[in-house]
Amino acid sequence: MSEAAATALSAAVARAVSRASVVLEDVRQDALDYDAFLAHRAVTRIHGVALADGDRIPWSMIEKTTEGPHLAIPYLTDNGDREYAAYASGLLEDLAPAVRAPRLYGSAVEDDGRTVLWLEEIHHDGTRPLDADTILEAAHDLGGLAGRWIGRPLDEPWMFDGWIDRHSQPEAAERGLATVRRRNPAVVAHLGDRLAAAERLILAQPDVRGVLEALPHTLCHHDAVGANVFRSDGRTVLIDWESVGPGPVGADLASLLFSSVRRGDASAFVVAPLLEEAVDAYAAGLHEEQPRADIADVRRGLDASAALRWKLAVDVADGLERGDVPRRGSLPEETGEEAAEELLVLIDLQLAAAERTLA
Repeated sequence: MSEAAATALSAAVARAVSRASVVLEDVRQDALDYDAFLAHRAVTRIHGVALADGDRIPWSMIEKTTEGPHLAIPYLTDNGDREYAAYASGLLEDLAPAVRAPRLYGSAVEDDGRTVLWLEEIHHDGTRPLDADTILEAAHDLGGLAGRWIGRPLDEPWMFDGWIDRHSQPEAAERGLATVRRRNPAVVAHLGDRLAAAERLILAQPDVRGVLEALPHTLCHHDAVGANVFRSDGRTVLIDWESVGPGPVGADLASLLFSSVRRGDASAFVVAPLLEEAVDAYAAGLHEEQPRADIADVRRGLDASAALRWKLAVDVADGLERGDVPRRGSLPEETGEEAAEELLVLIDLQLAAAERTLA
């Protein structure tokens, strides 16, 4: 850590313990079980003792670092810079009545472009994978977030606006079509008619984009998967604001319901029975903040956002063709058979959403 970063950390700790200045002792870092996704980003728990006015005050916080462009790829540096800018702008200080981000205690940008955020440590009051109650509470609160920001200008240059391409992956469509059209016997045995439906969905991605672009837009987290969703003191706390930007109502609900199952942050057998209840919960939160919002837009936004994720079926088909055991990243102990059951249910939910979108 550079001298400037060490000075910034001392100021962050002083802010965290509500003192004008502190001297740090016994500073330690613990690695966290965090889905860093790419190299050159790290999230650790940093803690120690602060000396202030004769008092010894224990402290802890989360340190999130993203290396500069000399090491990290542009995708990663863009994300790190975006979250840094979101905190610096003040946007994350007043998101919605029941949604907040971790408090920022301090930040630093080093000479090589490395960014550091020192954030409040959040403890989740629920279970993981997410249970039904937590999913419904988060759905309601995400609706409130959408209602608070719907219709407001969201044109800051650092905001993320490429979320449709990130999910629909147009550069991968040709290979995806080839995978589902091969009709490999092992794949057909597991997916059957789903392959034809997946092919139609890939070809219909321009129509899905059109539906999403026509919907009312609001502020979206764009990665509200279970691993980033915490329940704390009766509110939803969302971490990892690296993809924050405009998006249609219902988009974050798709992350919560569909992407969480894909990653292993929730079970398809929990999500499937409460899907309609989750839509209603999101719509209720939306209406509390914006009574004039069209509730039908919630379902359209959810379905179309789920339909963007066509690569789910292709990835499962590709794995079956190669003889790989299906995996969900957040559940390394899950058996291949358990993962396959979950993913097949999720594919069915997604294809049903796509049918409603394109009807």
